[in-house]
Amino acid sequence: MNNLNPLIIMAAGKGSRMRSGGNLPDWVIEEAASRPKAMIRLGKERKPLLEHLVEQAKSEGLRNICIVIGEEDEVTPSHFDAHPVTDITLDFVVQRIAPGRNKPEGTAEAVELALDNYPTWKDSSVTVANGDNLPPKGMFLAMQCHPCCVPAFNSTHIGLPQERVRAFAVIRRGDDGALIGIDEKPDEQTVEASRWKDGTVRVSMNYFRMPYSDLLEAVRKAPLHPQRMERELPVAVSSWSARHPGQIQVLPSAGAFLDLTHPEDILTAGLKLDKGGFQLRD
Repeated sequence: MNNLNPLIIMAAGKGSRMRSGGNLPDWVIEEAASRPKAMIRLGKERKPLLEHLVEQAKSEGLRNICIVIGEEDEVTPSHFDAHPVTDITLDFVVQRIAPGRNKPEGTAEAVELALDNYPTWKDSSVTVANGDNLPPKGMFLAMQCHPCCVPAFNSTHIGLPQERVRAFAVIRRGDDGALIGIDEKPDEQTVEASRWKDGTVRVSMNYFRMPYSDLLEAVRKAPLHPQRMERELPVAVSSWSARHPGQIQVLPSAGAFLDLTHPEDILTAGLKLDKGGFQLRD
């Protein structure tokens, strides 16, 4: 493997749940309604969440970054043109909506587009991150210790409402520490069956690291979900793992995330950022 340390950030989501304001300050409602979710500005510095994510990735050794954006997004590229993050390579790939569809084809398609755009990464392990949440500090660094891995976060320590956590994908791990499977949108029975031997339920926050060719195979073979009509990254990785058992290392992790799902998150995430954010724990 070479030392390019590439990162794909998925930031093409529109964030439809951000559109309802509720009893919030006018500036918060305007921010949620007028900007891509990953570009919502937070804290006293009013810096976009995505900029915080890029700076954290840089500080933890990731130097070649591709951000996948939506086809109507004119905010993100212009912001980074005006506020460049130095000493990294930062580029954009546009995820378009195919004819006959009303939304892009999902996170697996986003990653496939980025990988197809960067064949020079073929000898690297590639990290994938969500653009609308900020992981605990140290997570990118921990992932770089393994060429093929997925962090599995203790669901009680993420710092988010439990009703939101229950919608996350749960991770099943074998006795050898390797991934068995990832279950998207699990029902209660699936959650209970996924408990680890220590009693914890571990969830995926959509962060992955895999060798380029393996990740490309995974996303290209990802099936279209029959109801949501999207190709989803956790399903792609889980299916690849089933075809190649023992290859993906599961990293037991703990630590809180800053997440933007609803407009009220803009205030709470900003306050937490102003206090220094969160640190990864074992």
